[in-house]
Amino acid sequence: MKKNIRSLFSKKRLLHFFFLPTSFKTGLFICTICLFLLLRHYSLPKNALDLVGQLERELYDIRFKIRGPIKLTGIVGTLTADDKSIEKFGRWPFPRDIYEKALQNLKKAGVKWIGFDVFFSEPQRRFLDESILDLKQIYTGKHLNSKEFDNTLYNLMNNSPGDFSLGRGIEDFKSITQGFYFIDHKSQLLNSQYDWLASFHRLKNSAIDFVDFPAGKNINQYKDLMSYGAVTNTDIIAGKSRYVGFANNQSESDGLIRKAALVKAIEPTDSKGNSHGNAILVPSLGLSLAANYLGSGIVVHFDEIGIESIELYPSDSKKPQIKIPLFYDGQGKLLINHYGEFEQLPQLSLHDAYENKIPKDVPPILVYGGTATGTNDKRPSPFDENFDGVGHHVTVIENILTQNFMKRPLSAPFLEIALLIVTGILFSFILKHMSAIKSAIFVGTFLISFYLIDKYFLFGKGNWFYVGMFYLQSFSIYFGITIFKYFTEEREKKKVRSAFQYYLNPAVINQLMEQPDKLKLGGEKKNLTVFFSDVRGFTTISESLTPEKLTALLNEYFTPMTKIILDSNGLLDKYIGDAVMAVWGAPIPIEDHPDRAVMSSLKMLDELENLQKKWASEGLPFLDIGIGLNTGDMVVGNMGSDQRFDYTVLGDAVNLGARLEGINKNYGTRIICSEFTKNSLKNPEKFLLRELDIIQVKGKNEPVRIFEVMRFQAAEREQIKELIQAYESALSLYRAQKWNDAITQFKNALKIKAEDPPSLEFIERCNYLKKEGVDKNWNGVWVFKTK
Repeated sequence: MKKNIRSLFSKKRLLHFFFLPTSFKTGLFICTICLFLLLRHYSLPKNALDLVGQLERELYDIRFKIRGPIKLTGIVGTLTADDKSIEKFGRWPFPRDIYEKALQNLKKAGVKWIGFDVFFSEPQRRFLDESILDLKQIYTGKHLNSKEFDNTLYNLMNNSPGDFSLGRGIEDFKSITQGFYFIDHKSQLLNSQYDWLASFHRLKNSAIDFVDFPAGKNINQYKDLMSYGAVTNTDIIAGKSRYVGFANNQSESDGLIRKAALVKAIEPTDSKGNSHGNAILVPSLGLSLAANYLGSGIVVHFDEIGIESIELYPSDSKKPQIKIPLFYDGQGKLLINHYGEFEQLPQLSLHDAYENKIPKDVPPILVYGGTATGTNDKRPSPFDENFDGVGHHVTVIENILTQNFMKRPLSAPFLEIALLIVTGILFSFILKHMSAIKSAIFVGTFLISFYLIDKYFLFGKGNWFYVGMFYLQSFSIYFGITIFKYFTEEREKKKVRSAFQYYLNPAVINQLMEQPDKLKLGGEKKNLTVFFSDVRGFTTISESLTPEKLTALLNEYFTPMTKIILDSNGLLDKYIGDAVMAVWGAPIPIEDHPDRAVMSSLKMLDELENLQKKWASEGLPFLDIGIGLNTGDMVVGNMGSDQRFDYTVLGDAVNLGARLEGINKNYGTRIICSEFTKNSLKNPEKFLLRELDIIQVKGKNEPVRIFEVMRFQAAEREQIKELIQAYESALSLYRAQKWNDAITQFKNALKIKAEDPPSLEFIERCNYLKKEGVDKNWNGVWVFKTK
């Protein structure tokens, strides 16, 4: 006996441990949610952005601003087409013959490499004064035939002296990487007049040769890396240097540049979208300039997902190799370690280069791009919303040359998970023993310490760890436990609610807690919808099962049915053996209570169908139900005695609902509602109802029209509407006492749906009435003499 009592108390303590809320469990619950959100984020497809991703992205930008700007080495700078250059050379783009002189001056000043973030994809149109002598020669060249004349004129128009001048300047300078931009979507190539294949061939000399693939893989299999076309400079210009790099600056969904693609696969595609051979792998403008400046070869390593790593191997074996850390998405992207606002970058105006006003400390690497007002190349960074696109190439080169990278370590997810678990348990345990003020001091001190560690030793050293969920968890645990403690004084009230919920609907309990004066007998008249359901053949089922199995079966049936009622704000009135009684519209008024009752009835049949399949697989008996619905005025309130009462509904409308549930058996239907429910629907178009009959139930003198609520799949809607039309047409003939015509029409309904019990019932009824005859005052009402 003592052993049983100890066992009982032990089980009770175990239940309390798991289910009785405490401040410690509140903290652990919050920790579990944060951990779930973080793990879910890790499992998302690449580039997907959820709550965690958005939070971490925002904090990533904020931490750059907190860290502050970093001074550049001066190795890389910008050659800018600025406002001063606009004043000198006129509108943008500038005449191309100015570049030859500027490039000569830069070479003399000691500039080693120049990258062009400016494109010359079309021939420059000749000025008239450049063309007069050539036109005169064409005009006087009488020996030219028509075709020669056209070709000479075409060459004149497409070979500008400015293009030749720029080409000479590039050829003379030698160490120049020309920019191009790639096209991501084939649709952008279709029906274009641009010669995409010629443009592709201009890239071949700059293709990356050292590529390491897993066994059986090749570049064409990495579709996420693929682009399908490239816009390059014209032949006259592009042919003057062998180095090219793509200059695309790809922003994220909020418009900011945080990553830079270092390599891209480009497939030779024509303007019809047809592929012409294998793709090549080409470097970005920044990667190309950095590698060329170092005299390094570029090696790209692939894994099964995408690019695993990129390395630079200097031709001088004494120089160390550089391994560039990449973002984890396999796209060959570098997390840019931003240095500050654009104004902090070393800048040289094209105007000054042209006028030979070049400072002695000019950077050995320059990237040329537009910065003047109206050049429209603003590419915001975490530091500067007006950051010019050319500056991102400078930043990438500086990152590579100094190896001052931002990186997300492979161990980051494991450490982030461990941080959440350890601090979640620690905070939950410590804060449960502290007052609100002491808890705030503890949490504040901990978070400030973590912030300083992150600023100086983690993010400050280029290591990006997620901190957003840690901060969110810490604040949530503090506020969650503090609020829990504050409301602990309400626990007694919760105990009362817990005791009452076994007998009353939760909505009623809440009303009683707020308005105790409602704890008295009496009711009020309201327009409501009542629901009755009953299990068919319950007696037979109960005889075939043991009491334990029967109870388990009913509990498994009642649980989802009750949930459907409560989820739709219905009131579960009571269980009556195997029957369920429910009401919509009380105690909380609901305007569309008939709609909710009808929809809930259909959902119950759907849920029952799932249960029937499960029970069949377990060898349990088949269990089916009938449902009756009626809408009308009822008395609702607390009924009973002073010692014991129940919140329920009473009245003729309630009795009719109960009768309709039983009448399903006569028609072989599952849901019957009265005309009062049908006429009260707020959105009747959502349902399909057919008029079954006009009946008079036992105990009522007035006949009532009844309707079947049709259950169907979306694809069957039109068939069901056709069935309703045929059936109701037959019903009209039946009421007109045209028995043979009615029988024929009911049979037509059966052709639409072979298993239609109401049609079979009326065929039998027509045959009976045709034989027995009807009273001369017969009005089509069918009288039920039993309940």
